[in-house]
Amino acid sequence: MSLSRQQIATDILAAHTNEQQARAYAAVSGNERISQPLALGAGAVDHCLDGGLACGGLHEVRSPLARDIGAAAGFALGLAARAIQADCGGRRGVVWVSDPAARIDGGGLFPAGLAQYGLDPSSMTLVEPGDLQGAMWAADEAAGCAGLAALVFQIKGNPARFDITATRRLMLRARQSGVLALVLRQSGEEEASAAATRWHVTTELSGADDIYPRGVGAMRLSLTLERNRTGRTGQWLLAWNPRTRIFDHAASHPDRKPANPPAHPLDRLSASSDRQDPPGAMGQVLDHRQDFGRAS
Repeated sequence: MSLSRQQIATDILAAHTNEQQARAYAAVSGNERISQPLALGAGAVDHCLDGGLACGGLHEVRSPLARDIGAAAGFALGLAARAIQADCGGRRGVVWVSDPAARIDGGGLFPAGLAQYGLDPSSMTLVEPGDLQGAMWAADEAAGCAGLAALVFQIKGNPARFDITATRRLMLRARQSGVLALVLRQSGEEEASAAATRWHVTTELSGADDIYPRGVGAMRLSLTLERNRTGRTGQWLLAWNPRTRIFDHAASHPDRKPANPPAHPLDRLSASSDRQDPPGAMGQVLDHRQDFGRAS
């Protein structure tokens, strides 16, 4: 292993994991809490999943069109937030790994947007390697961090190198550590993988803002469970609630509001005149070097 790979592995572990505490907790609790399903909040979806997503495994979120990557990323962020909120064994933080091709079309995370979404930007560690090989290696390393809440691996399309063998390796690392591992595939098609579930996400029209009628309301997602190892699939309209950090069932028409619409400062960005001058604190951005992830 090259020095750069050793250094990045150390950075990932130091940023958002406490290996000894997580293992000690698992020994005492017998992994009871860690093995509990991660509920999304929407009753019909959780019922289809027999209570929720299985932590300690691999799940895929895909958007067939590049224009829908914002919706797919929002769903992945919501799942990561749910994993942090579950607080299984003191797990904290999210590692977001992206390959260069995905960053060109999909852009990057915006700290103010994360805050609006109900997430603490400082809880995110961004890993941006110079090539897909380095990104795959970083995702494998993060999936093996026992104190991490979630890993999001963002890739573009269906690269041949990221095949079913690679996804199985990622799944096994996540199963061993108990991490919620998510593959965020933008502009990607269906293909065989070791993921326990595969979600197809597209964007729906948002309704009016709860307070300002001319404003844009909560993001609405059209969510299709394409693959589920338990056998059941389905399709739903969901909206993320940043106050409670759960997914709610959205109205079938954007002009129809839910019975109890959420109202909270996290639902909207502050006015320009009230914003602080410097941007909010963001988590680490690791390694832009071209030799990242390559053997010496």
